[in-house]
Amino acid sequence: MKMVMIICPENRNEELREQIANHDIHAYSELKEVTGEGVTGKKFGSRIWPDKSILVFTVVSNEKKDELLADLRKCSEDLFPGEGMRAFVLPVETAI
Repeated sequence: MKMVMIICPENRNEELREQIANHDIHAYSELKEVTGEGVTGKKFGSRIWPDKSILVFTVVSNEKKDELLADLRKCSEDLFPGEGMRAFVLPVETAI
């Protein structure tokens, strides 16, 4: 099993939820109003850097992980300049 952690623009949350649902994934957590700095710039929710991100993570099988990442790659190609989406895969040792 793997944890897929996705950071994307806050205004793309509905699209991300649809991507997850399209893979028959019904268990995930979402953190809103995530701030930080990355290759696409600063996202601090302020007047100077107004954007914010969301962080979504889900634990899936290796097969679902590969399918989800392929779709996320396609989705990230359709983002506007300055928007960014990143997905990280982490090993899951134990789930209770």
